[in-house]
Amino acid sequence: MSTLATLIDAALRDPAAAARRAKSNGQRVVGFVGTDVPVELIAAAGAFPWRLPAAAETPTARADAYLEASFQPQERAIAEQWLSGVFDFVDEVVFTRANDSIQRLYYYLCELRRRQLCAGPAPLLFDLCKIPRASSALRTQAVTVSLSESLGSRLAELPRCIGERNRRRQLLFQLQQRREQSPAPAGSFIERLARASDCCAAQEFDAALAHWLEQPTRGEPGPRLILAGSAPPDDRLHRAVERAGGNIVAELGDHALGRLGAAIEGGSDPIAALSLHYHAQRHGPRAFGDATTDLLEAARIMRADGVIFWLLQQEEALAWDLPAQRGALEAAALPSLQLVHRHWTADDGAVDGIREFIGAHWRNA
Repeated sequence: MSTLATLIDAALRDPAAAARRAKSNGQRVVGFVGTDVPVELIAAAGAFPWRLPAAAETPTARADAYLEASFQPQERAIAEQWLSGVFDFVDEVVFTRANDSIQRLYYYLCELRRRQLCAGPAPLLFDLCKIPRASSALRTQAVTVSLSESLGSRLAELPRCIGERNRRRQLLFQLQQRREQSPAPAGSFIERLARASDCCAAQEFDAALAHWLEQPTRGEPGPRLILAGSAPPDDRLHRAVERAGGNIVAELGDHALGRLGAAIEGGSDPIAALSLHYHAQRHGPRAFGDATTDLLEAARIMRADGVIFWLLQQEEALAWDLPAQRGALEAAALPSLQLVHRHWTADDGAVDGIREFIGAHWRNA
């Protein structure tokens, strides 16, 4: 087993292990919820950045007492762990405003803490704006400065921290390029890697990934598929595709390998560069990119044979893009499977639907 695979297995078995080690060594731990939280500011504050984990099988009795059914299951699972004291060792947690469910969770936790109904870390909001106009960009720069002050980020450290996060961006870009090959690495391994990446110490993970990328890898045969829509809880959908004889070669959404965007050019004003980067990010439910164009471009680059849409029953944003995306795929003669209004646990026939979809289109592939 490679060093990277060992690291991934350990991180997914105990997602808090590296963060707890950092805490025991006297380092501050700052959690974050959402793809577009500027991890660079957390690192520049001398803290250990840790993306809060969520598991599909987490019972949520405590969270259910406060959260309505419209909350996404990821945030519900995080709320359950928060209320159970799992995150009590964390100092602060940064929530993004660019996702409605995450933003509402921030407000609920603030109120619960105010009423002394729970303890846990101090919640902070990154009040990110993504509207493509100058006033929105200026607002985002102001809230980036505000967050840096709340975290105690040392601006002199910020260029170095941007460079370290750029290294992760480049490695994930190279990994996605590896998936352009035929056959591509197993999608289930890539999904596990992506999920584990922000649970590990950055330098250790990046070194292991860089070494892995230098080695030849075994690919998965069969039809090349894109998984679009909601972020799955783990690799269960990828494994279902592989058992049916296919392989996920790309994801579309804020769980994709490209979710961190391109490298940031710091220049003379790293705060401005950082805020412009997150303001312009095309991922997430409040982004202003063209989801249909993005899907067709991904299908072209990855030489995809088809697309699987998987949308949670709580999904209120991405569902609006589905009719146009489906029509564009039909015009391009690319088959697609629409799994909509689905359970997060995928115990509602999704696996059977995947098997039947792949069997119907590529039975003799």
